[in-house]
Amino acid sequence: MMQRSIFTTTLACLALGACAPAATVGTPPPAAAVAALPRGPGTITAADMYARIAFLSSDALRGRDTPSQGLDAAAAYLVGEYRRLGLEPAGENATFYQRYPFGMRRLNAARTGLRIRGGHGQQALRYGQDFFVAGGTTGDVEGGLVFAGREIGGGGTPAGIYRDRIVLTALPGEFTRDFRLLRSQQAAAAEREGARAIIHVLDRSWTRERIAEFAGRGTQPARAVGERPGYPQFLLSYAAAERLFTAGGLRLSELYGRAGSGRVDPVSIPGLAATAGAPQEALDQATAPNVVAVLRGRDPVLRNEYVVLSAHMDHVGVGAPVSGDSIYNGADDDASGTAALVEIAEAMASLPVRPRRSVIFLNVSGEEKGLLGSRWYSNHPTVPLQQIVANVNIDMIGRNSPDTVVVIGKDYSTLGGVVNAVGKRHPELRLTAADDIWPEERFFFRSDHFNFARKEIPAIFFFTGVHEDYHRPSDTVDKIDSDKAMRVTRLIYHTVMEIANADGRPTWDPRGLEEVRRLTR
Repeated sequence: MMQRSIFTTTLACLALGACAPAATVGTPPPAAAVAALPRGPGTITAADMYARIAFLSSDALRGRDTPSQGLDAAAAYLVGEYRRLGLEPAGENATFYQRYPFGMRRLNAARTGLRIRGGHGQQALRYGQDFFVAGGTTGDVEGGLVFAGREIGGGGTPAGIYRDRIVLTALPGEFTRDFRLLRSQQAAAAEREGARAIIHVLDRSWTRERIAEFAGRGTQPARAVGERPGYPQFLLSYAAAERLFTAGGLRLSELYGRAGSGRVDPVSIPGLAATAGAPQEALDQATAPNVVAVLRGRDPVLRNEYVVLSAHMDHVGVGAPVSGDSIYNGADDDASGTAALVEIAEAMASLPVRPRRSVIFLNVSGEEKGLLGSRWYSNHPTVPLQQIVANVNIDMIGRNSPDTVVVIGKDYSTLGGVVNAVGKRHPELRLTAADDIWPEERFFFRSDHFNFARKEIPAIFFFTGVHEDYHRPSDTVDKIDSDKAMRVTRLIYHTVMEIANADGRPTWDPRGLEEVRRLTR
């Protein structure tokens, strides 16, 4: 706390890299004064939460889009704070950073094609009329065709039936969240099974005009994670698919109908093969940052296990003006969670006795673009994945009811019991740690903790709900309930300490794990 006097004056230069982390100068305080300084959760204050949120959501950072100079400034600020607190770098190359490729690409529509051979010769399907694409290819991919229904793989599926082939699936419905989730599940399963590409067969509700609209979107420059295009996905009109199935001697309506009632056995389409191409042109080689710091545990054995505490430092940047304001500040979403990580890091670093396990402070980017930074980290962890015992995620903790925080995923693992027990032991926090009160929104699958859950690491998510300023320029620091944010942060501190000091690891509830597997396998 002795550095609080310099805190506000050094925020900007720390973030912009214009000066080194500030050091305390002058005569050291007497030993008695040092002993009286707050330690542990006492260092987490409403004033500190407000100051940190105010900086992170200031106009100077221009909404912290991924990628942007404002996001890099936020990352530099976090690195400076973790270094000041004495945490160790846990990123790549002995730094606090993990950068992932997030380059701009554009589909080359003129060279995009989908051709079917066999049956009555060759059919050349038309981009923008018969199909559109997601992902891309580095060259043409070829393979025989097999229809999988809605679900790929699972019990009873012949081994290797999809390998080196192009799999077709039934993908019903309009372009909703459930549609996108099912499409992602199908593509992930096809890639896992060794299929060279996937063709999602749309239902009859997709008109030619709608397909043309999505094809047009696909030719616009867009950023994508990784050095290579994503897994090739072709979304095919029902009418074009009907012609294809007829050429193979099959009735699409019958197979599509059966697929809608549940899992079906895969059906090879005899004598037909596809050649597909969706070349992507690289327009730049941008990268985006994650910030990773670690507080080493004290136990000689358990210090090699990790509790990951995460929050996303990005927001949506600069957008369409609302009442003359075009900077989407993201004070609650998620400067509040980002501030909480630094406050918890300070609280733990101040302890005379550290927790038994190590605690990783993971600030990710790209959450607003589709959980990109956390997905990259979970696929490229900087510590062995099997040594991560839990993920505690924080996203939007500064608004709404002053006495309630919702803990998403409490019933998925024993972490819910930990939170409940901690809440009972700390009535001074005046907080109810509620179960998920919005199950229809499926928030467990919509924030960064999900990328740990899909790796079968128990995870929970502290969240106080959306509000009228969500993803608007009006999500500003003056709307933050800093006292509530402080109390929620202290609850999370105690929860993480409990996990880090426990004899055993958290464990899944079998039903929770089964749901996660069903949605990710």
